[in-house]
Amino acid sequence: MQFQLPSAKLLPPRLVIQNCEVWTATDVRKNQDVVIINGIIDQIKPTGSSHPGFEVLAPQEGLLMPLGVDVQAHLRVPGQAHKETAATGVYAGLKGGYGSLLTMPNTNPVIDNVEICNLAKEELNPVCEKLGLSVYLSAAMTLGQNGTQAVDALPLARWGVKAFTDDGKGLASTELMIELFKISERTGLPLLQHAEMPGHGGVLAPGPVQKKLGVKAYDPTPEVEMVRRDIELLRQFPKARYHVLHVSARETIELVAQAKAEGLPITCEVCPHHLLFNSNDIKADDSSFKMNPPLRSPLDQEVLQKGLESGVIDFMSTDHAPHEPQMKTLDFVAAAFGTTGLETALLSLLYLHQKGKLSPQRVVETFSTKAAEFLKIENEIGSLKVGEKFRGVLVSEKQKTREIEFADLASLSKNNVFIGFSLPGKITHVFNDKGIFEFTS
Repeated sequence: MQFQLPSAKLLPPRLVIQNCEVWTATDVRKNQDVVIINGIIDQIKPTGSSHPGFEVLAPQEGLLMPLGVDVQAHLRVPGQAHKETAATGVYAGLKGGYGSLLTMPNTNPVIDNVEICNLAKEELNPVCEKLGLSVYLSAAMTLGQNGTQAVDALPLARWGVKAFTDDGKGLASTELMIELFKISERTGLPLLQHAEMPGHGGVLAPGPVQKKLGVKAYDPTPEVEMVRRDIELLRQFPKARYHVLHVSARETIELVAQAKAEGLPITCEVCPHHLLFNSNDIKADDSSFKMNPPLRSPLDQEVLQKGLESGVIDFMSTDHAPHEPQMKTLDFVAAAFGTTGLETALLSLLYLHQKGKLSPQRVVETFSTKAAEFLKIENEIGSLKVGEKFRGVLVSEKQKTREIEFADLASLSKNNVFIGFSLPGKITHVFNDKGIFEFTS
């Protein structure tokens, strides 16, 4: 049966979201009424006054913040509808409170030329139009992601891709990385590096489950050595933009911090699963816990959490990686790498806030604002200001925790490490240019 996309409810001409807590990247305001007239934020003011003629939404323990931006989502479009479809992937983003997604190019065929960009957008555009999300494309760094020949970058940049990446594979060739840094300088587009030197054969990071299963250890060296190499090259290209995807190791954070202190044009991100889990948490009977890079030690996890709060890590991205069941019900050696994450990402940040590890402002920055700035779409998304279009996500019962269930997931694939894990809050409403999407079940 074909998945049926929901329709938005029209935004009332005069709407008040009453007595909610408003979080932005600059401040926190409690007990606020947000007044929206004809889709524009008219006032954000302390609650208390009546609003005759307005439709009133009064959420229980409500938290309102800007829509999110995910810079690393595998929507599997085109050609991998057995893993995710445009409809299920974009709807998963909507249900997770996102307004914009950047999809990865490791598709079938690989997004490495303008014709494949057009093919992907043909699938995505009707869904984006229906749900009110923006989906941007990244293009491969090398043809077919083969690691041997750079793509013809200028036509792709003119077409409108937002980044170049061989995500899923690290680019081992130093000569090609030099060529790609030159491309970044010419186009102004970032290189998103999946930092992993090839050939290591690792499955899980050293830890109790890795030892119990007897699988090959996946230590930090492949990640750290590629980042170290790339930073050395980056010093030659001060106008390039270099970004480390899904950092997982404390040594990587040290390298990034040093490079930032030098003033190098480097950014990085972290995934929700690396923030909330470590190698001790892996379930030996659930290969959703096999991802690349792997869950590392409790110390690595702590460094990642501190790096996100301090700003050494710029923002969070999901690395949403759906797979068909037969690819995630095998043993850990044969199973595919990856977990989904779009629907649970914001709640993961709220979990860190609840534990005192992330300020409200950093929740907004890492979910929305900093990623929007990275993609240069900050004029479209990432703020809640008087006079602007109302684009926000409403979380109710933000202090109440509950176990995540399969029913919470919109993705076609259900390989999600957060199933059975308790997270705070429930995303109940998303407001975008299409109107109001309400999630009650």
